[in-house]
Amino acid sequence: MERDRVAAYMVRAAATGAVDYSVADPTDINWRIRHRLLLREVHRKEEQDLLKAVHSHWCAYVSHGNLNDDSFSRVKKELSNAIVDLKNNAFPWDKSDKKDNENSTIDSTTQQLIDIYKAMPEISEEEDD
Repeated sequence: MERDRVAAYMVRAAATGAVDYSVADPTDINWRIRHRLLLREVHRKEEQDLLKAVHSHWCAYVSHGNLNDDSFSRVKKELSNAIVDLKNNAFPWDKSDKKDNENSTIDSTTQQLIDIYKAMPEISEEEDD
C-alpha cells in the first residue's frame, strides 16, 4: 500500500514537471534525497489543496443564514480548526497555534536541549577555513 502511494506521487511529480525522470539516477544518493524531498513537497501541496477545500466548505456553512447559536459556534470552532490545520501544513516549523496545547508541551529535557542549542555561539564561515 505504501508503495502505491509513492508511485502515485511519482506520477504526479512527473506530470507537474517537478521531477524529470529522463535524467534520473537512482544510484546517486543526492538525486535520491532530492527526489524524496520533492515527493514530500508534492504530498504537502496536495494536502494543502485539500485543507483549502475544507476551509471553503466551513466558510460556506458560516454564511448560511439559518444557523442557530449552537450550530454557529460549532461551525466557527471547525472553521478555526481548519485554519490552524492549513497554517500548520503551510508552515510546519511554526506550530504555535496547535489545537491541543495540552498534548504539545515540551518535556524539561527537550527544553534544556533547546536552551543549550540557542546558547551555542554561531560558527561563521571564516572560522571554518
